[in-house]
Amino acid sequence: MMNKYIAIFVSLFCAVSSLNAQSYFNVEVDFPCYNCGNNYHPTADLSKLKVYDHNIIKSFFDNMLKNDQIEFNFPQGGCQQRAQIMSMLLSNNYKIEHAKIWLFAPVDLDLNDKRTLYIKDKNELSPDHTIQWNYHVAPVVLVKQNNKLDTLVIDPSIDQTQPLSLRKWLSAIGNSHISKYTFLNAQHYFFNVQYVNNNPTTVINGYFYDFVNPAKDNLIMEKGLGINDMAIYVLNKYIKPLQQSKVQADIMKLHDLKKIFGNATVLDNLFSQNISGNMEITNRYATNNYGDVILDAKQVFNKRVQYWAGITTALLNK
Repeated sequence: MMNKYIAIFVSLFCAVSSLNAQSYFNVEVDFPCYNCGNNYHPTADLSKLKVYDHNIIKSFFDNMLKNDQIEFNFPQGGCQQRAQIMSMLLSNNYKIEHAKIWLFAPVDLDLNDKRTLYIKDKNELSPDHTIQWNYHVAPVVLVKQNNKLDTLVIDPSIDQTQPLSLRKWLSAIGNSHISKYTFLNAQHYFFNVQYVNNNPTTVINGYFYDFVNPAKDNLIMEKGLGINDMAIYVLNKYIKPLQQSKVQADIMKLHDLKKIFGNATVLDNLFSQNISGNMEITNRYATNNYGDVILDAKQVFNKRVQYWAGITTALLNK
């Protein structure tokens, strides 16, 4: 009789190979971290993960959406924060073994290729109603349904009705066919990039770090989750009422608020770091022209960061 783990490995290998042999990559082979030591092995061995009944994972998925207050309706940014809080819930509250899938666009893999991932912006905040990503990450689990083994991606930023098979998840993200994905151990939170002439690039250097200090004590994850919460609050309270207006002042305000609250980098700069986001939307411009909105947004942001700090502290102490 074939060993259980060998059977799982063969099934997973065939499933991955049938998608696209060029899509999967091994970080340790293609981007070796020479200064990380012999004990650094970020690649997840899916064959060692527990296999769950599909209904157990669907139950977790539904309970999380109903009870855990994670904002999945602002996919402009913060996927690493959403993936991390979901990972912590899976591990600490539900004891579900899992890994993370990282999907990298060419811009994160090749210094000479600027192509990105993309999805439709259902909130219509981004230019051309399109959200561009350099990378995307979400938890993955192994399930068995109708005697078939499958890899499910838990990613309500893509689909809020159910976990998705690997094939469906990839097909839902634009340019995934020219990008590459890998499975990493769940504890890895984010990555470092390569430098050229002392300047950071977008290309990964092979090192993925855990959710530890300084990121942990600086509330980096909580701030990312708070930005998502705050952005949807502003969308509903301030942006949507302006969308049908024909008044020129409202049109200008709508244009500016979209530039601020539709851009995850600008929001991170303005609210998390308190510096200007870019040359068009500076902190001074936003505060002088939309001070009431910015003040309200900052109050919501601070409350949500405090909320998430309490949640993550409780999870870390379990």
